[in-house]
Amino acid sequence: MPAWLVTMSDRYASRTGLSTLELMRLSALHHTTVGELGEAGILDLLSASYQGLTSGDGVIGPGDDAAVIPAPGGHFVIATDAMNEGHHFLRTWPSGITDNGYSTGWKLAAQNLSDMNAMGAVTSSVSVSLAMPTTTPAAWVFHFGRGIANACRWLGASQTVISGGDLTRAETIATAITATANLIGQPVLRKAAEDVAGFHLIHTGNAGMSHAGYVVASQGTHNQLRRDELQALRLFLRPRPPLDQGPKVAGVVSAMMDVSDSILTDADRLAAANNLHAHIDPAWVARTAAHLQPLADRYDADASQWVLTGGEDYGLLAILNPEHDLPAGWEIIGQLTSQPQERPATTGWDHF
Repeated sequence: MPAWLVTMSDRYASRTGLSTLELMRLSALHHTTVGELGEAGILDLLSASYQGLTSGDGVIGPGDDAAVIPAPGGHFVIATDAMNEGHHFLRTWPSGITDNGYSTGWKLAAQNLSDMNAMGAVTSSVSVSLAMPTTTPAAWVFHFGRGIANACRWLGASQTVISGGDLTRAETIATAITATANLIGQPVLRKAAEDVAGFHLIHTGNAGMSHAGYVVASQGTHNQLRRDELQALRLFLRPRPPLDQGPKVAGVVSAMMDVSDSILTDADRLAAANNLHAHIDPAWVARTAAHLQPLADRYDADASQWVLTGGEDYGLLAILNPEHDLPAGWEIIGQLTSQPQERPATTGWDHF
């Protein structure tokens, strides 16, 4: 691997920034395509971007036919998520906001780490698949890899090993991660092991913020954004799943899942898994929407709809016995009931 690429990767991961020479070298990647690099060159580039997260005790990482990741407890959790250009992400948004690949990598990692979190597990590895046109800038690939690596570090999953993956050619960029995780105790499932009628529905996360950011990316003007718009935009492009919470409440809550498609959609899924319905407290919706409404007013929108039907926040929903104390950092947002609840025609994100 070229020495300058290793140095560039080290400096990029730090908060001190890049030197002028390193910036010049990174700039050169913008004029180089992955077709010009070839598979070996792309792998070198990704290895540099993943630096520091490809090895560990007992790990056989990238470079062999398959990776080996220890599972100390004898059981592990596994999940896969995919993101496709034009459907899940854009390189340039209608607002003029451009993603150099970093946010795509970050979000891909975040949504997989969130799935592990919802099971009460700690992520052990991610394996990355990347399909792209030969005209894709090499710099996009480097930033994409850094987004994955830095999401693992800064979201609190620095123990994660980037174990390898797959490269192939495609007409548009398509990527996927398969993640594994180690259980802290028993897995926390959507279906509870007890009758949970009347139990609290509790939540931790940033309900509505990601959808607010999506509206900004789609309808805003990139050089005229206010502070609250930038905050929402950051949480849309680079979600912050609360990774410390899943393992912390495992064994306390009766059931749990992450919020990927919306509060309404995912609360209904959690309730349905227990043959019940989800009542969402209107007072909680009003409180949560209140701080988003000034931003929503600029886009002629209703912030309460962002809270209820907006997806990709990657918070957590759980079922809590009313006799138990509410865990720190969580809110009671409703309860499970046997009574059907009124719902809008569209309750959240649907891939199809």
